[in-house]
Amino acid sequence: MSHVTGTLQPVAPSKTIGPGTGDPPSSPGVWSFNFIPTDAPGGTKLAVLHFKNVSLPGTSKLEVDLGYATDVFTSADGAEFWTRPANIYPAALGGLDGKVPIRYIQGGGAGTVELDVWGRGEQHAGEPGHPSISNSDPFQKELNYVEPTYDPFWFCVNPPNWENASKVVDPDVRAHVARSVGMILTVEKSTSSPTIQLSTCSVTLIDTDKIITAGHCHTPQEALNSAVTFDWRLTADGKRPNPYTCRFYKVKSVVKHHYAGGFDYSILRLAEAPVGIPIVQMRHDLPGVGEHVFGVHQPNGAPKKLSVPHPGFDTVVTSAAMSITVPTNFHVSGGSSGSGLFDTAGRIVGVLSNGDPCGGGALSYFPTATVMTDLVPVPPPAVTRDVMVVFDRSGSMSLDDGTGRKKIDVARDAVSLFVQLVKSSAGNRAGLVSFSTTASMPVDFAITSVTDPHKLALIGPAPYSGGKVGALMPGGATSIGEGLDAARLQFPAPGVNPRAILLLTDGLQNTPRMIGDVEGALAGIDLHAIGFGTDASLDGAILNNLAAAHNGFYTRAANGLSLEKFFSHAFGNIFENGVLFDPEFDLPATQRESKPLSFNICGEETVTAIIGWNEVNGALRINVRTPGGALITGASPGVIENSGRTWSFLRMPLPQGAERDGVWTLTVVRPGGGEFPPPSPDLRYFVSVVPTGGPRLRRMPDKRRYYTGQTINPLVELRYDDNTWPERVHKVEITISIPTINAGTLLSRGGLRPPMTIDADTVPSRQTTLLALEQHGKPVIGYHEQTFELSGESADTDGQFEEAAVFGRRFTDLLAAEGNYTFHCRATYGEGCTATREMLWSVHVDIGIDPSHTVTTSTTTTTHPDGSTTGTVTFTPRDRYDNNLGPGRTDGISIAGISGTSVTGPPVDNGDGSYTVPVLVAAGADPGVVIVQPGLPPIVVAPSKPAPLVPRKDCKTWKWLFWILLFIIVVLLVLLFLK
Repeated sequence: MSHVTGTLQPVAPSKTIGPGTGDPPSSPGVWSFNFIPTDAPGGTKLAVLHFKNVSLPGTSKLEVDLGYATDVFTSADGAEFWTRPANIYPAALGGLDGKVPIRYIQGGGAGTVELDVWGRGEQHAGEPGHPSISNSDPFQKELNYVEPTYDPFWFCVNPPNWENASKVVDPDVRAHVARSVGMILTVEKSTSSPTIQLSTCSVTLIDTDKIITAGHCHTPQEALNSAVTFDWRLTADGKRPNPYTCRFYKVKSVVKHHYAGGFDYSILRLAEAPVGIPIVQMRHDLPGVGEHVFGVHQPNGAPKKLSVPHPGFDTVVTSAAMSITVPTNFHVSGGSSGSGLFDTAGRIVGVLSNGDPCGGGALSYFPTATVMTDLVPVPPPAVTRDVMVVFDRSGSMSLDDGTGRKKIDVARDAVSLFVQLVKSSAGNRAGLVSFSTTASMPVDFAITSVTDPHKLALIGPAPYSGGKVGALMPGGATSIGEGLDAARLQFPAPGVNPRAILLLTDGLQNTPRMIGDVEGALAGIDLHAIGFGTDASLDGAILNNLAAAHNGFYTRAANGLSLEKFFSHAFGNIFENGVLFDPEFDLPATQRESKPLSFNICGEETVTAIIGWNEVNGALRINVRTPGGALITGASPGVIENSGRTWSFLRMPLPQGAERDGVWTLTVVRPGGGEFPPPSPDLRYFVSVVPTGGPRLRRMPDKRRYYTGQTINPLVELRYDDNTWPERVHKVEITISIPTINAGTLLSRGGLRPPMTIDADTVPSRQTTLLALEQHGKPVIGYHEQTFELSGESADTDGQFEEAAVFGRRFTDLLAAEGNYTFHCRATYGEGCTATREMLWSVHVDIGIDPSHTVTTSTTTTTHPDGSTTGTVTFTPRDRYDNNLGPGRTDGISIAGISGTSVTGPPVDNGDGSYTVPVLVAAGADPGVVIVQPGLPPIVVAPSKPAPLVPRKDCKTWKWLFWILLFIIVVLLVLLFLK
């Protein structure tokens, strides 16, 4: 074919380079090799090298000099790859003097690369029936360029009706457009044979790093073996410009390739944005019949040509959705495929697809108007979701949340935020059930489609503190099981919609039905739990285990601000694409607005910016500025704003005007003002930005119960809804909030208080005691934070074979205290446009009893005639860090006797962290018990056996022995003397 500009040549024998070959390095850690290209008839124009069996362990890399740049490859580039074209001409022409230097630089193990073939740019004859000889020489060895022999199939009058594009100069629109036209060099397989060759097509730059060409020029895989130059040109009289340099840009990815059913276009992303090349705008409508057009192209890989050598541009013959045709005097040739058709405003209206001008037909261009329509993603079928909010209204919800407000008041505000966030009339359904001693029957609000009237019934009008939610009052005991089962019964049969439960509770269940009584019926329902309160009033273990078992996440909310943040995350994770970011700040009373906060938009469809604050008598609103500086408020067209008593949000469809991708800024402001503004309190507030579109950051499924001393790996993945992932993830880090004191150890020091009752809701002794300790003004359990970077290496991802946007880190000594560990993960990703995603979850960690640190004693009260004994075994359970399990934990352990010991009664909680069990010990057996914790192997604790008696070394005894021995010796000597 006439667009073939080179062939592939074997490297015989192939050359293996690197430390794994056994060859000595050319310098420390560097293995070098100079590849010498062979000559082709008419001269070798360029060289493109192929490497296979690539092993670049660790930070090892391969460098290939190109003359104008250096290609650098790492393990991320795969097991084989092609370089960009290398300039092998003399150094005076910017070349490499007939060689291509290659360097393997070791940064890990003993890897290698194998150079097996290379692509040789050359003068190439066309196929039979297409007489032509190409001469694609982008690095220009000769001052006077020899034009190819062009295929006359594409033009009917010789010479062809084009000229060097350099003949026109600014301000001619054609000169401006010509700078944006380039040539793509591809390693491709022939359509008529298994031959692999070098070929060229023409391209146009349509974005900072994107080009458009024809789909028939390559397959998507072949596109990744390609490189593009915009420099290949001659002067008006056909000579090499002075000065002249040529640079190729590697194709990085395929944005969209469509070559079927009459479609013929390909949009590719380059690895770097060409410097100084203007962008050509794609036209969104079809040109009219008789409209003037022109073309710029590179036939047979030749320098840029202008298709019309006169100011009176040729005209469109026909224009339709699948093709634009032009007159037969609009000349092109092989290699012009994919070139642009431009209007008099310099916009591209189509890409060259096909035609037989000399056979009575016309050239056909595929319209950019149809390209732009095809690029708009077909929205997937709407995924409607069913969500039931399960709301705890037991007596303990009347307790203070730590800021002077009752828990139930704060919870009502948080639920109203969630209800307002869910989009109306989008097919989603929601309902509400509350519970205390029993669940509300009928439920407070049956599951139904979310519409504005239904929202009004649920939460009332602004400030959304009324309706069914506003009427909930605390009182009664706590039956979480009743609430969960009532919610379950609201869902239709499985398979209709994805189903989710949002459970809000302080977690102190004390009345049947319990969670365990109904949990088996919750299969197939995602369950997200929020534990509201400090460690003193929260049973995080129950909620953590419940959420983990049902594909959900558990979060501890110490106060109302954290609770509202949970519901904003729940909205993002259930209905949208997660959260961009969610920092917290302080706004002093003297400050009217915050400092601007930046965030990036990279292709999202909608953004919801949410703020929540900690004082009912405060008020905040959101202002957003686009990358271009335009102010977006609740009064902007298409923008939705809603505000409650302690929250506000702004929902913006994108683009706003013509702006989407880029850096946006958000400012939090106090409303009002004037000469005498009302008093403004100090406010603590959070900002959550929830996107629609793009990937989600998700925690990998983890149903383990965690105990102190165990290893934990907080694995996360970054995924689009089609299960693909971003091409580049820059960084994933995680901040962990870690308890600073162990509750069991604290309670062991002072013992437990008796349970207390609040509005008929019994608070267990353990929580009652912790609540009493909190009366001094701050939570009894403190926290500190640590930040770590996660990795995609197999060692950090529990053996994942491939790096596919899964990240983790194994922590062996992180879980050193009982309590709630909160994980805040942040991912930064993207090429060109850098985006972020965040997520938040908690894990409750219990004391993992260690037998070597558990103190155990035994007593004998009765010895029986058969030699057996009755007595007790007393043990103080501790973990490997000497943290006490503490009193009040008989519900978390089961106890049996070891061989020869029978437990004869329930354990007695001694209130000081120790437990005593009555036992019967067989004759000759040793006392001891087996302790079992859920999810852990049994452990044996037994009293230490007394050490064997060792005679005392008494100094007086030794003195007496000395004098007796001395007396005997004297007597013997006297007797011997008398004899």
